[in-house]
Amino acid sequence: MTPAGRSEQVDASPTLGDCFNPALAAFPTRRVRIDQVVDLLPVSHAPDRIAAYRRAMECGERFPPISVVRVAGRLLIADGHKRFSAYKSLPVTDIVVEVWTTRRWLRDQCGQLLRKTRQQWSLLWRSVREPRARAQATRLFWDTIGHWRRMALSIMRRFGS
Repeated sequence: MTPAGRSEQVDASPTLGDCFNPALAAFPTRRVRIDQVVDLLPVSHAPDRIAAYRRAMECGERFPPISVVRVAGRLLIADGHKRFSAYKSLPVTDIVVEVWTTRRWLRDQCGQLLRKTRQQWSLLWRSVREPRARAQATRLFWDTIGHWRRMALSIMRRFGS
């Protein structure tokens, strides 16, 4: 950290024990204190994947930096929730993050919405004729319910409800 409290630019050379490789980022990277990163969705649907990430990190595997977007002076995770959960369970004090622009984050959110909407309409259309598509639509429905449940739990955990 600089005296003014701003993050320092990270060079592309790896540092010992760092799990995130800045060379794998498409946007500028920064090294920040881990407590500066806010995860609005800490409740995961994949604890096994988080455990696998942690084991890989302990073995020295390198990952792309998590992506954050700056909102109201805070660094909110835009992508990399599971990698962040695994990393913060290690004895670490700082993290390399990729800083997305608001435009990049909005493009990502729109892309996710379009992909999911197409998937849902396709399954709905096919489910009229195909029993297998009905089963897939049912699974997607319950996955979506689970996703919203995790979001609600995360928000309640974050804001104490």
